[in-house]
Amino acid sequence: MKYFFVFDLDGTLLDDHKVMKPEVKQMFDRLKAAGHDTFVATGRALEITQPYLDFLGIDTACILNNGAVIHDLKTQSNVYEVGISRTDIQSTLDYLTAHKIAYSVSTSNALYTTPDYQLGYYDQFMQMFPDYPLINHTGASFTDIAQQTVYKILVQLGSDAAHKKHEPELRTHVSATVTQSMENYLSVLPESITKGGTLHKYLLEHNVPLDRLVVFGDNDNDAEMLALTHHSYAMINGSAKAKAAAKHVTRLTNNELGVIDVVAQYEAL
Repeated sequence: MKYFFVFDLDGTLLDDHKVMKPEVKQMFDRLKAAGHDTFVATGRALEITQPYLDFLGIDTACILNNGAVIHDLKTQSNVYEVGISRTDIQSTLDYLTAHKIAYSVSTSNALYTTPDYQLGYYDQFMQMFPDYPLINHTGASFTDIAQQTVYKILVQLGSDAAHKKHEPELRTHVSATVTQSMENYLSVLPESITKGGTLHKYLLEHNVPLDRLVVFGDNDNDAEMLALTHHSYAMINGSAKAKAAAKHVTRLTNNELGVIDVVAQYEAL
């Protein structure tokens, strides 16, 4: 059987230093040569996903912003996109401002961050990929942001205690989807949007049966797509929610190339 492999990036294909090792590229090349399909579904915006897609040689499509966008890499256009409602944008930003919580906003045109947002994540990206421009605006107003399509608001929490406090509270303030995407980070997404829901939509439109689907992920935002198939694998160092949703757990961590360890079993079939 030819499988349709779907991979998360952070915590799955990437190690904890955001590095994609050459062995991952070699795995993708082998899968493609054997006639399998490969696909990336990530919480990242296109700007900070593109270098990895280029490295892997993926030129079909990908899911971005935790399901808010399906991007066609051949035409360099979004074939599906959903924005957060203006009401939820306003409610989210009001809540975060009142509690002095830093955030970044992914829009159709650029990234916006609050002045207190810890930019190490983006600084590291720019150091790693100087040839990929990253447009980031600091201190934008609600008016500036709401004029564009807002795909995701990434909330930067500094501790487990802050996470436990603000995740349930934020859910009561918005109709939007709120999910953990990285440790101590929350993603606020358009209402009812998940990676899994958008992936299922893509599979239906492209006539891919679920028994061909193989999925890898590591965090809460991957849970819905891990639940789609019996061929689903949560990273052993992933979140409890991801592991509960997946049918299997990898033997090795993302730092130990756990995905490659599992894919080898499919390559041997």
